Amino acid sequence: MKGLSTVILILSIFYSNIIIGQNTGIITGIIADSISQESLLGVNVICGDLMRNSDYLEGKYTLELEAGEHTIEFSYLGYGTITKYVTIIAGKTVVMNINMSEQATLLKQATVTSSKFKKPLGEVTVSLAIISPDLLENTNANAVNQALEKVPGINTMGDQVTIRGGSGFAQGTGSRVLILMDDMPAMQADAGLPNWRDLPTENIQQMEVLKGAASALYGSSAMNGVINIRTALPTKKPYTKVSLFGTLYNDPKNLKNKWWDRSNMPFEMGLQLAHRRKIGKFDVVLGSNLFYNQSYMRGRRYIDPNAPNPILDSTSASQGYDRKARITINARYRHNENLIFTLNTNINMGSQNTFIFHSRVPYPYGPDIGLYETDFDPAPKGQNLRMTIDPALTYFDKFTNRHRFQFRYFYIDNNNEGDQSNASNMFYGEYQFMRRFEKLGGLEIVAGVVGNTILSSSEVYSNESYQHTNFAAYLQLDKKFFKRLNLSFGMRYELNSTTYPDSIHYTLTFLGGSLGPAGEKHVDLTDTIEHKPVFRAGASYQIGQGTFVRASWGQGYRFPTVLEKFISTTAGGISIAPNPDLVSETGWSAEIGIKQGFKIGKWTGFLDLAGFWTEYENMMEFQASKILNAQFFNLPIAFQVQNIGNTRITGLDFSIAGQGNIGPVNIALLAGYTFLNPEYKNFEDSIVKAEILEYSTSEQNILKYRNRHTIKFDAQATVMGISAGFTLQYLSFMEAIDRFLDGDQDPNVFPLTQNPYTNIHYFREEHSNGTLILNARIAYQIAKFVKVSLLVNNLLNDEFAIQPGKLEAPRNYAIRADFTF
Repeated sequence: MKGLSTVILILSIFYSNIIIGQNTGIITGIIADSISQESLLGVNVICGDLMRNSDYLEGKYTLELEAGEHTIEFSYLGYGTITKYVTIIAGKTVVMNINMSEQATLLKQATVTSSKFKKPLGEVTVSLAIISPDLLENTNANAVNQALEKVPGINTMGDQVTIRGGSGFAQGTGSRVLILMDDMPAMQADAGLPNWRDLPTENIQQMEVLKGAASALYGSSAMNGVINIRTALPTKKPYTKVSLFGTLYNDPKNLKNKWWDRSNMPFEMGLQLAHRRKIGKFDVVLGSNLFYNQSYMRGRRYIDPNAPNPILDSTSASQGYDRKARITINARYRHNENLIFTLNTNINMGSQNTFIFHSRVPYPYGPDIGLYETDFDPAPKGQNLRMTIDPALTYFDKFTNRHRFQFRYFYIDNNNEGDQSNASNMFYGEYQFMRRFEKLGGLEIVAGVVGNTILSSSEVYSNESYQHTNFAAYLQLDKKFFKRLNLSFGMRYELNSTTYPDSIHYTLTFLGGSLGPAGEKHVDLTDTIEHKPVFRAGASYQIGQGTFVRASWGQGYRFPTVLEKFISTTAGGISIAPNPDLVSETGWSAEIGIKQGFKIGKWTGFLDLAGFWTEYENMMEFQASKILNAQFFNLPIAFQVQNIGNTRITGLDFSIAGQGNIGPVNIALLAGYTFLNPEYKNFEDSIVKAEILEYSTSEQNILKYRNRHTIKFDAQATVMGISAGFTLQYLSFMEAIDRFLDGDQDPNVFPLTQNPYTNIHYFREEHSNGTLILNARIAYQIAKFVKVSLLVNNLLNDEFAIQPGKLEAPRNYAIRADFTF
């Protein structure tokens, strides 16, 4: 490649000497990393009011300047700024190559999520956390959500991720946190949720977590925040990495809960492959993942639920499993320094048999089974195929405007048992314009238009077809004043329309029909069209060296997904009813924060403290509703996504991060504490209060499925090729869950027993002091290309449940081997 660079420079000099006028000259060269000598692409090259970027081919820059003395500044996030003084002679070309050195401070890490422009972390106007790929590898996080669990302010429960308590428990339905993969939405089209193992972890450059409402820039699903996963690009040297990992499970602390033996021991294993290389003008990124899990959970069915003393049939035991295979192929063609084509593909196949809750009826009122078994039905069991195809074109015009056209086709086919299959097609298109105006003091503008259509049909949507269409236009302005003050303003206009069938007819059964009657209902429907504007504003100010204060306010808006309005099924042991009357939720989020950088020798980091306030109107949440069943289905209980009213979530979010050497030891640290006060705004209204308490286990004003206090701590030390680390997580007792899961005095709810409470109730009584999770790890770099890691998760072998009613794994041992070429 060095030879190619020389040829490019010679041709540039020859060409420029022909076209240069009498009063101008040319300066050109290659910009590279001072240590690796890798070309740096997109470096800002500024001379007065003129700004260019090093190109996306070989990191070459070229400026045509008036004859005379000039000052040229080279700046790139994560690198120290270089200033050069040069004399330009008319009709001549000056060759000046630049070597830039990394400036390794966490506050200068490059981020793009807050504005789509690259910005140092310290200058963004919102709370934003960065996850490095090292954290994924060190903790054996082979799915994205396993790494998110380490980030302060983020909680995961099943497939649901929530930021600062913005969501409760919503298994397999819409999310208030938008997941992006290289700026493209990565949510399942009809359900509005991510499939975590679909997202490649093997080629991640970094993950950025934006906390707070981001609907103005990113749309409906970003009401609570954004998680942006950025893919690493090839360098001059090809990169290949193969990772093998496997996990074995210890016996539970209480041996009564162990049901497995050597023939059906729970375990998981997997293989991960990453490859990145340049081939001429092509950049190629390949990734693959194979995963197999044989679960520590299993289900059993009642032989005769109507018998005087019903028992579970051991021969019908069904062990949970999860099998996944994925391949990603990303290609980028750099036609020239102004025109880039990309084509990214992701194909996922798999099958699963998973359980959402453990056993329902306690002994001696029901069978004597352990807490890693269940008499609930499994979540939808079957096979699935998901595929995305993402073509894009990026063009830089002669005025340095950046134009990007990006598209997506997302195909989903979930072939599930029990009449729970569904299929959908999504077509997505976006035009994006970006421009930095140097003559206006560095004003940055990003604007765009988005179109999105979802075609969905499903057995769980009453065997009907639905079409949802979204159009939006957005604009965001960012400007820096006095080299200290950063201001940001954004707005978006959303239009949503859904085409429904004329009517739907659906039937529900209680617990798969084994314990109760069926009910059916007929509903007439009309199409809906809805449009709303949303706005945001933010500011950050550098008050001292490494000290930044910020404030932000943003509106949120979320249109219900097709699944939330029309799902009709029995899944995981609960009946779920549709709600065609569900309406959109709106709200806003505000925060005030301060970020303080620090340096201890060669160890650098920052402290971040933020106070936040979020309000929702017509908040959508899953709700257990006996009234629903009494009116329509004559069932003991069912769940439904409902507008639960107006809510308020306030709190504090503190975090500390550090990276670098203290003496000979390299230490990485990520820790934090989050306090939440999630409540109903109109709780004192007697009617509202009575209805809330009918379905909640708490008599206090608190939203369900939230932990008031969360502490997270992850640290790792590395010396002489040996690394040791541990993760600690504390979750305070979850005060409010659905009364249905805890138990009910009404014997019609649980006709199998005279006991009014469930196993979940007794488990919560025994673990009312909260949950403490401790994991440990050690790794050894055997050779330059080989690293072996041993991890022990749930070191204390506690029985705990992050999601009420579903125990997490007992102590388990994972071994991982990474081979890098």
